[in-house]
Amino acid sequence: MFNGAFALLERSLRIDSRAWSSHLARLGLLIAIYFSLSYALMTASLIGAPGLNFFQGIAFLDATFMTLLTVGFFATTITEEKEEETLGLMMMAGISPLGILAGKSGGRLFQALLLIAVQYPFVLLAETMGGVMQTQVWSVTIALLAYMIFLAGFGLLCSTLAPSSQSASVWMVIGMVVYFIVPIVAAEWFSVHASWMLKQGGSQSTSIWWRIVEGLSSTSIFVQIGVILSTGFAETAWSVQVVSNTLARILCAGLAWLCFGIATRSPSTEATSRGLVTRRRNRSLFAAGRSWVNPFRWKDFHFVSGGIGMVCLRCFYYGVTGIILLAVEDNTGWFALLVFLLWFSVVIDAARIVARCLQDEVRGQTLSSLMLLPRSINEVLYSKFAGALLGWLPAPAFGLLIIALSPSLRDSTYSLLTNSGGSGFVLSLMILFSALIPHLAALFSLYVRWGAVALAIAGSMVVYFLVSMVMVLLIFSFGAMGMGMNEEILIGSLTIILLVLCIVCHVGIMLRVQSLATR
Repeated sequence: MFNGAFALLERSLRIDSRAWSSHLARLGLLIAIYFSLSYALMTASLIGAPGLNFFQGIAFLDATFMTLLTVGFFATTITEEKEEETLGLMMMAGISPLGILAGKSGGRLFQALLLIAVQYPFVLLAETMGGVMQTQVWSVTIALLAYMIFLAGFGLLCSTLAPSSQSASVWMVIGMVVYFIVPIVAAEWFSVHASWMLKQGGSQSTSIWWRIVEGLSSTSIFVQIGVILSTGFAETAWSVQVVSNTLARILCAGLAWLCFGIATRSPSTEATSRGLVTRRRNRSLFAAGRSWVNPFRWKDFHFVSGGIGMVCLRCFYYGVTGIILLAVEDNTGWFALLVFLLWFSVVIDAARIVARCLQDEVRGQTLSSLMLLPRSINEVLYSKFAGALLGWLPAPAFGLLIIALSPSLRDSTYSLLTNSGGSGFVLSLMILFSALIPHLAALFSLYVRWGAVALAIAGSMVVYFLVSMVMVLLIFSFGAMGMGMNEEILIGSLTIILLVLCIVCHVGIMLRVQSLATR
């Protein structure tokens, strides 16, 4: 078992050392940290404790970067072997299921832990800048290590149970959403009912439930980072989050080992999913029917965005979300959270659709056939994008309806259109990045097998840091010249920058498609 596990581990490390994508991921994290350091130094005279602000930005950036990057990294540990039908060969070579799991996941975990190692020298700078103690640095580092170990274990379980890499990635995303939402809800419930529970005379059942809710609220990495970086932190580094994440890793690895024989009994295929489109030839509501005048739009509307069935599901989801959002409008915290989640789901849905629009052609090796058609590559690609995004139209339609019905969102939109108020600037950021993330997802889908959407979000975060630095430089430059920089100039500059980036993505997509089609 150990010989096989070590052989798989060595193979994984060799492939990683020769692959440019893993080195670029670490380089991208370092670049983001470097710009965060530059931003902290530039604003050190305006903000107290620059080391604390810099270290806080690094900690949350690491946690977010690891979450986004590992969704498509750990979720394909076993499914890639299923799709290539090599699990049977490994078993015939004498490698046990435990050896396969340990060898495949161990190499990827080591590669992911290097993300924390490469940025540790920068972290030490925060202590010298002031505001951060060495205990806090070590506590955050241990918390991030435990979180990465949990991601590796949960991804291994999803990869073992899921029939394909796409399913494993979806399962992991759902699991991570639960991982983030449950502690937030538990913390909110705990804060509301803590005083009531303390007045119950020390009931044993009440005390147990209180501790359970308090423990759930402490399992999230983002909550734990906030606790560690709070003023007067003097707790041990082995927190509830570290212990729970480590135990969850052991539990997930054990379940993957127990279910390995059953879950990997049949090989997986990468056939294109039909979604909710039925195979019946009659005139069913969910059937594809006859091809339209433009076959590319017809194909991608039904088989990429999901057809009429997914349009109905999107209408139901956004309708229910909008009703809940309008019902909690008086609660500022929950209202802001729901607005962000609604905006995030709309953007991610668009990014997923355009990424799959190109990935299906790459995996099916049909780009060369498309190039032979008597149509330009631009016409083919934009027709595919139009058909895929046609099923996505309920998302922006319900978004506009919610803005029209919500007084708060109406005021923010009005301040954006009239260039007055800070809420208008925040809304403009959300609108502009709504266009950038799908463009980056479409571009990255031509370079990576899975995880294009996660990389697009990570890339947009890097762009956010770069844009923030440019905005600060513009403010300081206008201030040095004795000129004030109002919100109109900020929004205009941001619009030009992101517009140029979107044009670059369009050009990059065209060049990459032509390169793949002519291979």
